Amino acid sequence: METQRLSLNTDKMSDFQQWKQANGDDFSLWDYLGGVANIEVALAFTKLFLPDFVEHEGGIFLSEAFNLEIYEQWQAKLGNDIAAIEQVMNHQHIDDLLPGSECVGIDNLFYLGQLIKQMWENHLKSLYPKRSFKVSCDRDEYTVVVTFHQMLSCSAFKP
Repeated sequence: METQRLSLNTDKMSDFQQWKQANGDDFSLWDYLGGVANIEVALAFTKLFLPDFVEHEGGIFLSEAFNLEIYEQWQAKLGNDIAAIEQVMNHQHIDDLLPGSECVGIDNLFYLGQLIKQMWENHLKSLYPKRSFKVSCDRDEYTVVVTFHQMLSCSAFKP
């Protein structure tokens, strides 16, 4: 499987560009992090990139997005199609998670979504090596969505 090359467009990052203008052309993104970020925000981002999961009735869900009442509502609509329930419940709009996303451009938002997709794929594979997942990152002109679901065989989870 070929690794997709991702590209970040720092020209669309207006705050970074202001810092770079004030500090010179060799001012880097790491320099920027040293000026604006803090350890608590960095630690919080680890849970976006390597999230916790919860297993429920054979399904794997983002723990931050899992709600039993919502699960039961989707189960009533989708029956026992665990993959379909996972796909809708794990559906995350990147621009809803991070304020100001509209300012950096859809290409940078897609860059972030693709990065999250790759990290979730690897994380799921390491935690659930005997299961197969489809992780996707989709975009339109306004938003980027990352989600995942299991690729279940016909015999999986039969009573």
